[in-house]
Amino acid sequence: MLNRTALSLLLLPITLSAQQPRPAAATAQRDQEKATLLNFCQQMDQSAERTLQNIRDRTDCWKRMQLEGMGDSVVDAGYHAAVADYDAAVKSDSVRKAGDAIDQKLAAVQRAIQARDLVTARRVVTAILAAQPDNQRALAFRDRIGGLTKAQQVRTALFIVAGSVLLLALVLGAGSKQLAARHRRLLLSRKADASHQKAVLEIVDGIGRGKIYTIDGPIFRIGSAESDRPEERNDLILSDSTAFISRYHCAIVRKNGRFFLIDSSLNGTYMDEELLERGEHRALEDGAEFSLAGMARVKFLMM
Repeated sequence: MLNRTALSLLLLPITLSAQQPRPAAATAQRDQEKATLLNFCQQMDQSAERTLQNIRDRTDCWKRMQLEGMGDSVVDAGYHAAVADYDAAVKSDSVRKAGDAIDQKLAAVQRAIQARDLVTARRVVTAILAAQPDNQRALAFRDRIGGLTKAQQVRTALFIVAGSVLLLALVLGAGSKQLAARHRRLLLSRKADASHQKAVLEIVDGIGRGKIYTIDGPIFRIGSAESDRPEERNDLILSDSTAFISRYHCAIVRKNGRFFLIDSSLNGTYMDEELLERGEHRALEDGAEFSLAGMARVKFLMM
């Protein structure tokens, strides 16, 4: 492959030829130089290498022929083709770099959510959507951040209410004992009734939104995998093109009239804004909500 130095050496005789005293000899020599340089430029066009530097060298080769008075329809066509290739290569390289930057930002959002740094996560998602308003993963993250923010607000409000109730219980004294006894009786009554109750799952946001599923058996599996084998079959299948939802993401187990959520995913199951440990059993109460990697939010309801 000839480089810029070789191209300069090819052009050197052109300047010298202009000083030749014999016009006929100079014309013949110039025609030979033009043919040599034309062949050089055409070899560069046929190169399989398509780097920005290679295309820039091609453009310089054809442009030098024009500047040295060797231009014709072939030279002009070669120059315009090289310029078009260069513009396309610059645009393609810019698009690739922009895509890599977006992927890195999306990964940073996921890490921030897992660390419960919602301020950073919200700021990065806002920047992504400013550049790509239709980015589906960024939109899903934005909804997830909104849900976690609301959960934090509810949790703070519950702490305030719990503190007020505790203070009232201390003031009432003996009355609080009666209230506690009544509460225990109510819990026992609910446990007794729970053994005869059924439960359903409602997808309130994200993938499969609006769908309702009944929990019939002792184990209810949730994930993205489909299988005909009973031991590998999911009762609730959520197809996820982003692959955030695991093949066997989590399960709901019924035991002694109560329901428990068990995580088995790679990207996490969240309940009350808390990330469950893999294999952890978390009790489900009526109205409880949990999220599958931020891609679907599910509500648990007793019937």
